[in-house]
Amino acid sequence: MRGATAIIKKELRSYFCSPIAYVVLGVFLFVMGVIFAKFVDLYQRFNTAQQFGQAQGITLDKLATYLYQNMAFILCFVTPFLTMRLFSEEKRQNTLELLFTAPMRELEIVLGKFFSAYCLMLIMLALSGLYVFFMVLWGNPQIKIIGATYLGLALALACYVSLGALISAMTSSQAIAAVWTFIALLFLWLLQSLGQGITASWGPIQWGPTLVYISPLGHFNSFTEGLIHVKDVVYFISFTLFTMFLTHQVVESNRWR
Repeated sequence: MRGATAIIKKELRSYFCSPIAYVVLGVFLFVMGVIFAKFVDLYQRFNTAQQFGQAQGITLDKLATYLYQNMAFILCFVTPFLTMRLFSEEKRQNTLELLFTAPMRELEIVLGKFFSAYCLMLIMLALSGLYVFFMVLWGNPQIKIIGATYLGLALALACYVSLGALISAMTSSQAIAAVWTFIALLFLWLLQSLGQGITASWGPIQWGPTLVYISPLGHFNSFTEGLIHVKDVVYFISFTLFTMFLTHQVVESNRWR
């Protein structure tokens, strides 16, 4: 996998040698900072209410769920800006053919592109660990729940990046790749709400539960509660592997065009 490693280094260098990484990281931290400030305000209000016998049952962990659910949604906006250029820029500049002539397989190209964007997203996720530090200072949150939540975020990000890479491989326009990646991610999130109101079925298939299962939101919510179910881990891994397989097929088809 030397080819994949070389691509990862090249892509990360291009991210940090241009304003892309810094702008995206800055915007993400700014938006999450605003949400975190709201989180602090809510926590202080609930603390005050509890002193007067109100807002019983409100804990730091429940309020942290609000923070991380918002973070997972905000990352839907961030991901397209990092994945839009993975393949579309190569196709626009006609440099994808040069990669095909290099001593590496299509699989290494796909893995290299995927892990370069995924590594940057994980760096972004690691920077958000500052919020955990403040929560520990304020109270006594359950570290196991926070750890499970970050595992869920890491798995969800793998799905986001793999889907973004697939859409980027299907077009030579970065703008189109970014827009359609955002639409696809938003649609997947909305399936949770859409599926809950559907009772129709087609043979043995119940459309409501099926749509809810396809949405990453329900699977991620389990992690925010500190629950790590095998079915949720399998969902995220299967989704990532399937979209990466489709990306590999799209990239391979470009070799023969």
